[in-house]
Amino acid sequence: MTSDQQNGKSPFLTKSPMDNEENKNNTNKFRRTNINSLCSFNFNRFHYCVLLCWLFGIFFATQMIFSVFSNYIPKWKCLLNNTSNFARNCTTYQQCPENLIQFEENIPFHSAAMEFGWICGSNAYNRALFSQIQFAGVLIGTLTFGAISDAFGRKPVSIFALTVGISSMFATAFAPNWHFLLACRFILGLCIGGDLVVVYTFVMEQLLPTQRMAIRGFFNWGVARLIFTLICMFFPDWRSSSIACAIFSMPALIIIIFLMPESPTWLHSKGRLEQMRINERKIVRLAGLPPSIKLPEHEKLSPKENSFWNLIKDKTLLRRVSVLWVMFTAAISGYSIDLNSSNISGDLFLNQSLLSSICAISKICLVIVDTIFPRFSRRNLHQGAQFVVIISASLLVLFVLYDHDGIGILLANLIGITFIELTWDACYLCAVESVPTSLRASSVGSCSLIARIGTLIAPVLVFLNTRWPASVYLIIVLIGSINLLISWLFLIETKGINLDSVHLHEDNKQYEFIGKEEMKNLKIEENKE
Repeated sequence: MTSDQQNGKSPFLTKSPMDNEENKNNTNKFRRTNINSLCSFNFNRFHYCVLLCWLFGIFFATQMIFSVFSNYIPKWKCLLNNTSNFARNCTTYQQCPENLIQFEENIPFHSAAMEFGWICGSNAYNRALFSQIQFAGVLIGTLTFGAISDAFGRKPVSIFALTVGISSMFATAFAPNWHFLLACRFILGLCIGGDLVVVYTFVMEQLLPTQRMAIRGFFNWGVARLIFTLICMFFPDWRSSSIACAIFSMPALIIIIFLMPESPTWLHSKGRLEQMRINERKIVRLAGLPPSIKLPEHEKLSPKENSFWNLIKDKTLLRRVSVLWVMFTAAISGYSIDLNSSNISGDLFLNQSLLSSICAISKICLVIVDTIFPRFSRRNLHQGAQFVVIISASLLVLFVLYDHDGIGILLANLIGITFIELTWDACYLCAVESVPTSLRASSVGSCSLIARIGTLIAPVLVFLNTRWPASVYLIIVLIGSINLLISWLFLIETKGINLDSVHLHEDNKQYEFIGKEEMKNLKIEENKE
């Protein structure tokens, strides 16, 4: 309720020019405050540990795209025909004697596909199988680990997922055959699913509302992918790079074991109030704050929200979570555009670094905009980014139909991929901020599960391009338009919401559409904390 309403004044009365000038000055003052706080986000020592944990955690998840390097095949030619050029021609490869096959010089990365002979013929399918079996593991892991962590806690499940996953990554480096390799990658995929759901939820529950966007901006997929690319560049062999990636993922596990206590938010949802206060005091000590600081108050949770089966039985929860399944569109669009982007000539690692850097820079810009402009909501982020994706895909349809083969296709693909990454940010933030603590990991897991289904369907869209070249982009336009309509009608606004106060069966108008005054109040409350 605004101050005018408290004083009996109608909020719809016309304001005087003096009032408008005062509001303008307040807005400018608030914006200057946001600019000054942009570099700090109220971080303390504990928050930095949490952010580092997620940076190494998201790096662990980049193993999902390890097939970019592990399936890399250089061009070849047959020495029987000295006039032939280097190309990926399977007819030439199969007709030429093995000892007369010559690959390009200066191969940038020695892949598993080359070692096990997944080049042409029936064995070539193993390259696709390498990715499919890992994504199948991710799909299963996103759902199962989320439900387990809701029941047994964020910390033990996070430790289990990272320990088993890192061990599997080490094991892949010593795989004696491709059967053992695929088995290890499936187990690794399961653990990546746990990392994306449980570790992410664990980290988000330890941060302040204003810091949630920072983690998406400065500790994001683009940064992790760039680090992953650099490691593969310095260790240009799939076995040695697997060991290096496993070692580089270990800090996430170490931080969780020794520095991050069990989530007080999860303990509160289970009614373990004494342990919750103990853990909050540990966090105060780790943060370097005075012991006399007042601990936050927690709202009493409704018992009705504490059952996992409410994810299916509760109509309010099901409706809210089903709207969050817009992740499906982000997954299917991103993977499809990535597969259909024009072949970028040049150095393998330079191209990968370029894609990673563009993604990372766009997310940093997003944090700056989100901080300086408090009215820039989660709905604005999702709908604006999705609209740009639709425009980019529409341009690609026109380029293909008019046989345009130039830099325009490359730019449209890069813009589309960049803004698809921004829709991922909106999806994950809304998923975490829209559901109660007791069901948060399960709900995020269901959203991630739907996204993984979209990832598995995307290659089918790519296959349709062999029948009609513009089909994949047209489908992205259609799916994206439906997604935009659903977001416009049903996606609730959650920016600045306290994760401990998310309920299903109460009037949520206070955070469905957060205006300027509400955001100012939220900012004041966070500074008090």
